[in-house]
Amino acid sequence: MKVVFAVAVASSSCLLAHAHSSSNARRLGGTPHFKTSGASSAGPVDFKMKSRVFVPYGNGDGYAFGMGAAEKSAYDDLEKYSYSVSEQGYVNVVDWSDSSKPTVQKSLAINLEGLKLTDVNICPGKKLLFVGHGAKDTVSNGRVRVYSTVQRGTTVTAPAFLREIETGPLPDMISPNNDCTMLAAACEAEGAVINGELIDPEGSVTLVRKFDTDTPEVMHAKFGSRLGTDEELIAMGVHLPLPLKAMEYWDEHSSIADKLNFAKARASYSPAMNLEPEYLGWSYDSSKVYVNLQESNAIVTVTVPSGAWASQSDFTLRIDALGLKDWSSAGPTQGIDLIKDNTCALKHFPGFSTLRQADTIQVVNIDNVDYILAACEGDDKEYGDYAEKFKFSKLVKADNTATQKGMTVSVEVQLDATSQRDLGADPSRTVTVGSATIDYSNPAAPEIKAIVGFGGRGISIFKDAGDKLELTWDSNSELEMKVCEYFPWAHNSIQDEEFAPVNGGLYNSSDDDLKEVLRDMNDPAKDGCADAGDGKPGACPLNMTVDSRSPKDGPAPESMAAGEACGRLLLVTATEKSGVAFVYDITTVTKPKLLFVKHLTPISKTKSAGVAYATRELGDIDTEGVIFVDPAHSPSGRAGVFFGGAWSGTMSFWEFECPKAAEPVASSSTSNVVCKTFLVMLAGMLFLA
Repeated sequence: MKVVFAVAVASSSCLLAHAHSSSNARRLGGTPHFKTSGASSAGPVDFKMKSRVFVPYGNGDGYAFGMGAAEKSAYDDLEKYSYSVSEQGYVNVVDWSDSSKPTVQKSLAINLEGLKLTDVNICPGKKLLFVGHGAKDTVSNGRVRVYSTVQRGTTVTAPAFLREIETGPLPDMISPNNDCTMLAAACEAEGAVINGELIDPEGSVTLVRKFDTDTPEVMHAKFGSRLGTDEELIAMGVHLPLPLKAMEYWDEHSSIADKLNFAKARASYSPAMNLEPEYLGWSYDSSKVYVNLQESNAIVTVTVPSGAWASQSDFTLRIDALGLKDWSSAGPTQGIDLIKDNTCALKHFPGFSTLRQADTIQVVNIDNVDYILAACEGDDKEYGDYAEKFKFSKLVKADNTATQKGMTVSVEVQLDATSQRDLGADPSRTVTVGSATIDYSNPAAPEIKAIVGFGGRGISIFKDAGDKLELTWDSNSELEMKVCEYFPWAHNSIQDEEFAPVNGGLYNSSDDDLKEVLRDMNDPAKDGCADAGDGKPGACPLNMTVDSRSPKDGPAPESMAAGEACGRLLLVTATEKSGVAFVYDITTVTKPKLLFVKHLTPISKTKSAGVAYATRELGDIDTEGVIFVDPAHSPSGRAGVFFGGAWSGTMSFWEFECPKAAEPVASSSTSNVVCKTFLVMLAGMLFLA
């Protein structure tokens, strides 16, 4: 009887703890809901790394820098496993049941070699895993593959394929809503030059219901011309990287016209070819999907019909431009660094602005109002010999005349160019040749009307005001300023896949063109350094690349996540190429407060990526995936953040330290894994008794 009593008590304890950790209707990764009236007075006092694991790029094995081993990641808070998709076509699984010692589970990897994997997500309560992938030609429709999640027990159950759901072209992000009754895919539909011709499909969003059955309901929310004509979109402030009249100029009148063939794309043109969904987030009530169009500097709001989906057009759309950031003295910022001189020198430049161009967005609901948090990285389009990104000196000459055939320069741009030149702006600063910079009304004689660069170099917060999005707050110059203050050796620095070592995994699997780039990046006589950090020549450490990104996109915050820690609502973002993370308290959403600035790979100050990877000292580089976990969803019972480094092939777990009075109750996050194991052991004891 004593054994029976012990089992009953243990079972009740485990079930209660598990019920507590699952009682929040919001799934991990869903839209946080926060009531400011219940906020604590003090937030976290520290933010520290607890553990890190190196993720393979192959089928449970294969380790190298630059292979995109952790392109995107997801975490199952019930079973304590994470899943990372590799650019090489594999999904690798990591066990976090001991959050201080995560381990790769080689036998649980999913082999999807040959597929272009884009994203991974989870509905833990339904035991479902979603893996997105594009078509082999990148322009045809993609798919979402549905698997069962890994399940613990006396034996571990590996993922099993269940079904496949067709989406629009290139589902770059996939996300279930809060209660996992719907799934949305942001179908980027990137154009590609195939057999010498530009093929450019339309951007769209795929919505799915009943995805846990063999007869899912699917709606393809295609943009088409429903959001407006080119002229109407441009008038609204939406940036079009290659509108129809620009396509005509470059295809027929430019100096590279003989190298382009846009005929098929022009014949089938619609404005939606410019509108490429990059990321998405659900409103808290699941009535809307906010879809980020990075290159177009806009967000589309898709209103999801609540009843039967009678037709493929049974939805409504609204588009909101995210606006330009004004880096002149008339704007709200503290200046921008456009000078590549190995120092941190922020200045105001007359007439210079940038597109915000958010990469990741995160929706949060504060006091029953939805806000969209945006990490404004910047990006551009490129089709064969056409590139939207130009060095300013390749667009406007030193005498303020246009370099491109048939183009003219407005008087205002001539004055601004002179002022910027006098202030020392780097002539190689990059600008767009899309609609924000050039008026293509007359395709034979376009006019350069403004000087507009890429990326907002910060964080922006927008409020859903019902009929529009309103800018609530912008970090202005704070990210650049704080990196200069805390980590001057990482100021607009760079480490990416091109810093991979010669004869390493990336080099040996690359074509001749990339091999040549890698050789140059490792050659001190070209772009390399005499000391890569091990006393030998090779790719440069971060401290030798200071200011490299200043004329381009600066700090380029890429990833974003938000959640509750220590009774406060926090935002976490990280820069793409310099490895710096920022934590903001956004409890008062109109006045966020910067709490922490942390470097995710401090060893990179003096060691190249390849050298640091070889010694397993490397941190997270190119953090495509950031996952915020509150105490109830955390593998350790404390609020924290997973950082997934795509090029570094790493996944790290950082924890928040709360003031003693605000520490989470340990029992509220008792591990489901521990409960399952304990119950199995005690059940065995009961059987033997």
